[in-house]
Amino acid sequence: MGSETYDHIIVGGGHSGCVLASRLRQYKPDSKILLIEAGQDTRTRTDILQPNVLNLGGELDWAYHTEPVASLGGRSIPYNAGKGLGGGTLINSGSLSDIEQPVANTENKGGWTRGSASDYDEWAAVVGDERWSYKGQLPYMRKTEAWYEDSKPEQHGNDGPIVVASAKSAGRKFPLTDPIAKGWDELGVPVLLDLDQNSGDNLGRAYICEARRDGKRQHSAGVYPLDGVEVIVDTLVKKVVIEKAGSKLSVTGVELADGKVIAGKNVISSGGTIRSPQLLLLSGIGATAHLKEHGIEALVDLPEVGQGLHDHVSLYQFWKLKNPEKGYTLGSNNPLFQRPEFAKGVPMDWIVSSDIPHEGLAKAIEKDEGQAPDVTTHRLLSKFRTQIETVVLYFKIPVPGVTPDAEHLTTLTIPFLPTSRGSVTLKSADPNEGPRVDLNYLATGVDRYVLREGLRQITRLMLQTEFGKEYIAGESVPPLPGMEAVSLEDDDGKLDKRIELAAVTTWHCAGTCAMGKVVDSELRVQGVEGLYVVDASVIPVPLSAHIQAPVYALAEQAAAIIARQA
Repeated sequence: MGSETYDHIIVGGGHSGCVLASRLRQYKPDSKILLIEAGQDTRTRTDILQPNVLNLGGELDWAYHTEPVASLGGRSIPYNAGKGLGGGTLINSGSLSDIEQPVANTENKGGWTRGSASDYDEWAAVVGDERWSYKGQLPYMRKTEAWYEDSKPEQHGNDGPIVVASAKSAGRKFPLTDPIAKGWDELGVPVLLDLDQNSGDNLGRAYICEARRDGKRQHSAGVYPLDGVEVIVDTLVKKVVIEKAGSKLSVTGVELADGKVIAGKNVISSGGTIRSPQLLLLSGIGATAHLKEHGIEALVDLPEVGQGLHDHVSLYQFWKLKNPEKGYTLGSNNPLFQRPEFAKGVPMDWIVSSDIPHEGLAKAIEKDEGQAPDVTTHRLLSKFRTQIETVVLYFKIPVPGVTPDAEHLTTLTIPFLPTSRGSVTLKSADPNEGPRVDLNYLATGVDRYVLREGLRQITRLMLQTEFGKEYIAGESVPPLPGMEAVSLEDDDGKLDKRIELAAVTTWHCAGTCAMGKVVDSELRVQGVEGLYVVDASVIPVPLSAHIQAPVYALAEQAAAIIARQA
């Protein structure tokens, strides 16, 4: 590197950082781009591609532990985050057939879901820029994809770097595929056109989609070429170097944890929702009082840095089958599951996204906000919104106290549009020490109401429908104090207790450098010339989606925007 000055220094070679580096090089082939990653170079590691290797808790994982969550009985949540070129895409789970991890670490983050057009339109309205609406982001969503069929070219791309697969495209049909579909039909869940939830409308039943190429994991460092980009790994950045000239602040480079300074005209933080706010704070950008607590000179008083964290909480349940000897699930003696297509994706087919009863939601909003909401204008009431995602897995996820076997189905319930907000703040001024992560789950009546309604919906599927009556014996629960099987008669208090004991994370956190508050709609950090943030931390509103596909599209558009500016 020597005394070279780079056109762009990207801090964080994760999910978005690799996309950004690759596309900037493509758009500006003469530019000098440096990508700095705290973890290792993963591009030659074939083991990472294996679908049943989660890579959690080891050398590819930051392995955070959050602050105690009051609504979850004061539990600290293990919070995995990818460390290495590829970031979170290194530790996504897209196949659960051989997992031996605790339940808190088995969410299908390999899922490829965009969310609802309403989510993106709200994003655009919040920041006052239609480029972030669904229509504005659609070209970049399409640009990322190699969709499994070509029936809707106006919605899906076919020559992008990410191969998107589904149970349909792989030819997987499970013994309970049709009975469960009929169960959802009985509950009045609509069937989405072409069974596709990735075309702007996700309210209904569709096929789950995954970022899998022939069953193998795809990570950003493996599918976005970094040719022509200088990459350094195993290197932690301490702060962005900012020069003050009169009232103007401009970046001049970055300082590494070892004290070395690298010069750059533009610096882009792509460290993710947890590390990007930490980098800004260590650089003197944030709430002045908080910076002073840690002996950091305040250059820009920007109190929203690290605030506004939104994430998806989730809850797993395990349902005992009647007559499991008939071979309904993976792990049974059914020879069907030995066929190769069943090793190429998650052991499930349907993904169901739902709204919830608005009468109860309006009451919860009134309690939280102190006044009755206007149902014609309130963001959660004026239209149908995707509040809940539910999936059924033909597999028993291992969890202490409930033995993995072929006698259970697993269900997962995720509330999508939380009104609670958490934060990321400094523990110290040492970049080697991870920041304080406060998830603040379920802190509002709205969030608790939504998750309760989600649990009631899955309980109706399993215990009330013809499918449930024919196939489900009941719920199995871990032997924890206070843990009881759910029933159709459970009141709010009992469901809240179940949530307190069993809810976990989906690792979809975002919003800590929110667009409109910390960065503008062109990803520029307020008050500092040449400084950008590009990762999930800029997403200002919750999305009814798993975070992978939205972040790929975000990074694609960000690269185009930055290439035009700098």
